[in-house]
Amino acid sequence: MKTKKPLTILPTNQLLNQIWDYLLTRPNKKGETKKAEHECLFLLCWKAGLRISEAISFDLNLEHGETEYKGLYLLRGKRQKERWVYIAPEITKELRKRKWQPNNTNRFTFFKFLKQIKEEMKLPAKVELAPHTLRRCFATRQAINGMPLPVLQKVLGHASLSSTSVYIIEKLKENSK
Repeated sequence: MKTKKPLTILPTNQLLNQIWDYLLTRPNKKGETKKAEHECLFLLCWKAGLRISEAISFDLNLEHGETEYKGLYLLRGKRQKERWVYIAPEITKELRKRKWQPNNTNRFTFFKFLKQIKEEMKLPAKVELAPHTLRRCFATRQAINGMPLPVLQKVLGHASLSSTSVYIIEKLKENSK
């Protein structure tokens, strides 16, 4: 008999801001060498909605060369598809401050880092904190703020609108409880 996975909830934007503030004040733990990289991944997944694989390989040198497209960066996404994504200047500023380099960490160490942060902050077990959770929070926030679903689909790099609508349906179910 299959056991049911416990129900989890997405962290609120307020909680994500608290986590970010905690990351900024948290000292390096003994033996921890990837704190700056993990802070960058946190921002790229949460504030830009990148997949963890896209965030890990994000390259600040791949900004669009034309002035009118400032802030657009070339990504190689799922199935090696290329797309342009907007990364806000405040995010790139933080990445530069932390001397961000692509492919300097991996999804497993970032997942462990988030798990450790969740434990240190004593977050409830029902609050989900994983790389993809940050992307879902981004998508949900954009939809709630009125971004049309077809636009959100393009921003997230989804092939179909049904993939994007899953984020919205989950949030509507959560809000109706």
